[in-house]
Amino acid sequence: MLQYDVKSASIAAAQTDAAAFGGRVRLKGLVVSVPVAGGTLTLKNGAAGTTLFSFVAPAAAGAVNISIPGDGIVFSDGIYVTTPANMTAVVFYG
Repeated sequence: MLQYDVKSASIAAAQTDAAAFGGRVRLKGLVVSVPVAGGTLTLKNGAAGTTLFSFVAPAAAGAVNISIPGDGIVFSDGIYVTTPANMTAVVFYG
């Protein structure tokens, strides 16, 4: 079992490839603030890398807590987040 500190980064609305963390890391979870219009949140491995996680939010305002099972998703080149208008996220990583 892996043991490590879990940290967080807040990502503002309407961001394109905003860095949550710039090095090798594991995504542990997210809290997403969903706007009335919904939208899609994406997390890439590096600013110009492959999308490793995406979340399509329903068109219903609220907050969603997303837990990643196991040891999380490995992002070898950092976690870079794209959020639509009015959607914010807190990214938990370790």
